[in-house]
Amino acid sequence: MKKISISFALARFVFLSCSALALISTFLIINYVVDSAQRQQEELIKRETTTITNGYRLFLKHRLTLLADQAKNPIMLQALMQPEANIGKLQDLMADLSILGFQYQQNLLDFEGNIIYSKQTGNSPIYQSEVWLADLLNNKVTKHITIQKINDNYFWCLAVTIMYNNDVEGILTALIPIEDIDEQDKSHERLDGLMIKITRNGEELGSFGKKTLGKQHLVHWQKIGVVFSYTFDNSANNNELTQAIIKLSTLILFALIVTSLLAYLFGYRYFVKPLLLLSRATSELDKGSEFELLRDNISIKELSELFKKFNVMTHTVHQRERSLKLSYDQLSKANEELILSESQLIQSEKMASIGVLAAGVAHEINNPLGFVKSNLDILHEYLADIQKHHQETNKQLTTESSHEWREALAKKYDIEFIFEDIPSLLEISIGGIERITEIVKSLKTFARIEESTKSKTDINEGLTATLTMVKNELKYNCTVHTELNPLPLIDAFPSKLNQVFMNLLINAGQSITDKGDIFIRTFKKDSEIVIEIKDNGSGIPASVLPHIFTPFFTSKPVGEGTGLGLSISHGIMKQHDGRIEVISEEGKGSCFSVYIPFK
Repeated sequence: MKKISISFALARFVFLSCSALALISTFLIINYVVDSAQRQQEELIKRETTTITNGYRLFLKHRLTLLADQAKNPIMLQALMQPEANIGKLQDLMADLSILGFQYQQNLLDFEGNIIYSKQTGNSPIYQSEVWLADLLNNKVTKHITIQKINDNYFWCLAVTIMYNNDVEGILTALIPIEDIDEQDKSHERLDGLMIKITRNGEELGSFGKKTLGKQHLVHWQKIGVVFSYTFDNSANNNELTQAIIKLSTLILFALIVTSLLAYLFGYRYFVKPLLLLSRATSELDKGSEFELLRDNISIKELSELFKKFNVMTHTVHQRERSLKLSYDQLSKANEELILSESQLIQSEKMASIGVLAAGVAHEINNPLGFVKSNLDILHEYLADIQKHHQETNKQLTTESSHEWREALAKKYDIEFIFEDIPSLLEISIGGIERITEIVKSLKTFARIEESTKSKTDINEGLTATLTMVKNELKYNCTVHTELNPLPLIDAFPSKLNQVFMNLLINAGQSITDKGDIFIRTFKKDSEIVIEIKDNGSGIPASVLPHIFTPFFTSKPVGEGTGLGLSISHGIMKQHDGRIEVISEEGKGSCFSVYIPFK
C-alpha cells in the first residue's frame, strides 16, 4: 500500500476547508453592507438623541435662571431677615410667582434649611435630610438641580441661594413635575416610534411616548444622577436585517455542514481511527494485561512508524515491568530493615542521652545523701553525749548539790548548744531527702515506658521533669528562666515529647561556653501550644541552619555528637502533627519554638 505523509494529508484537508471558507467569505460582504447601514442609522439616532437631551438641559437651565432672578427680589431677603414682619408681603409675592407662565410649588428656606413659606400645591419635602442642601448653605455652590420624590410622585427640584454680603441667608426652591420636561406636544411626530424613560438607580421616574421595543440608547446625567433611556422603533429595519441574516445564516450553515462533514470523514479515516487503535492499546498496556502487536498497514507514514515504535516499546515495558517487580520486592525488604534499624537507632540515641544524664543524676543524688549522712552522724554523737549526761545526772541527783552539779555537767557537755543545733540539722536532713524524692520522681516522669497509643499529657509537667533531669548539665554555666503558663491537656506520647525538650535544652546549654541564660516559655497561640526555648549562646551559622534537621548532620567535633538529636525531634513532632521552628543569629543565640496543635 502506498503511504503518504501527514503533511500531504493535512494539505488536502486545508484545501477542501479553504474552498468552503471562500464560499462563506462571499456572503460576508453582504453582512458588511448591513453593518454599514446600521452604523448610519446609529449616527442618525445619536444626533436625534443629542438634540432631545440638549432640549431637556435647556428646559431646566431656563427655569433655573428664572428661579435665580426671583430669588433676587428684595422681599425674599426681607422675609428671611424678618419673617414675621414680612410674611404678608412674601405671600403676595409668591402667589403671583410663575415660571414661564406655569405655577409650580415653590418653597423659601432659611439658613438652616427650614421652610419659612411654601407655595403649597402638595406636601412639602423635608429638605434638612438632603445631602445637597449643605453645599448650598455652605456657599460651595449657588445652584442645584436634583430629583425629589413626594407621595410616590417625582419632581425636578431646582434650588438657588439667596445671598446677602456674600453670605447665604436662605434658599428658594421650585418643584417641577418630571413629565413637564417634555414640553413638546405629545402628538408631535418626534415621539412617533420613540419612547423616552427617565430612571435613577434602576427605578423608573417617568416616561414619554408610546411603548416601543428596540435598541436602547442611554444618556447619563452624572450631576443629577439620572439616566435618559431612548428606545427607537427599528422594526422595519429589523425585518430587513432579519431576512438578510436568515438567508446568510442558511448559506453559512450549509457551508459549515458540508465542510464539517468533509473534515469528519477525512479526519476519521486518516487520523481518528488509527489514534483510537493506539489509545485502546495504551489502555490495555496500562492495565498490565497481555497485548497483541498493532498492525502498521495504515496510509499515514508517520503513524505507521509510530505503531512500529509502539510495538517495540510494549515489548520493552513488559520486560522492565518484570524487573521492576523484582526490584520492588528487594526494596520493600530493604525498607523494612531500614525502618527497624532506624527504630533501634532512635532508641539507642534515647538511651545514650539518658546515660549522659545518669551521671548528673547520680551526682545530684550523692550530694544530698552526703550531707544527710554527715548530719545524721553528728546527731548520733549528740545523742551519745546526751545519754552520758543523762546517766551522770541521775547519779548525782541523790546529793544536795545535785542542782549545781547538774548545771556544771550540762555546761561540760554543751547540752544547750546541742538542743539548739538538733532542729536545724534535722531540717537540712529533711530538705535533702525531699530533694532526692524530687529527682527520683522527675526521673520516673522523664523515662516512663512509652505506650502504644497517645495519652493525656501535661506539657508543663513533662518540661519541669526534663529540666530537673538536665539540671546538672546546665547549672554550671547557665541560668534558667521559666515562664510556664496554664496549658490544656493534649493527647501525646509524653516520653517522646520529653526527649524533644531534653535535646533542645542540652543543645542550648552546649551553645553557651562561659556564662549565659536560657529562657523557657509556654503559652497558647490560636489552636496550638507553643514551647519556646531561647538562649544567648553562640548561635547557628546561616550556612548550617538549613541542614540542622538532616540525619547524621552535626557541627560538633568528631565524637561529640551523632547528628540525630534534632532529626529525631523533628520526626517526633511529625508524629504529633506539630513542627519545630528556629530563629538563630550567629554570636547572639538561638530560639527554638515547638508548635503542638490541640483540639
